[in-house]
Amino acid sequence: MKLIPGEVKTSELHAYLLGSIAPRPICFASTVDENGVPNLSPFSFFNVFGSNPVTLIFSPARRVRDNTVKHTLENVYANKEVVINVVSYDMVQQASLSSCEYPKGVNEFEKSGFTPSLPKK
Repeated sequence: MKLIPGEVKTSELHAYLLGSIAPRPICFASTVDENGVPNLSPFSFFNVFGSNPVTLIFSPARRVRDNTVKHTLENVYANKEVVINVVSYDMVQQASLSSCEYPKGVNEFEKSGFTPSLPKK
């Protein structure tokens, strides 16, 4: 099979790319919005790029269907913080629940049944 990116719809190219790099690790990116509401979202575009300093990369790419950004990216721009965790097999169902398209301000921790671990003050 030969794919030429400019000759394939973006949604098709996206599917081919995802399917060609497998299995992929999945990360949970947790952020907080400007009102203090937590956000939790899984990302498959994720990897480790370094260990000293620890460098984890995830890519909250624009949505293919309408070119909008995810709440995670909006929150990172607003607060400059993100916590990355790795999804294990035991967390698959909860990860799936947190990946649903909820309106801004909905707490995906609550929707998925996870409990956030907040920093001690």
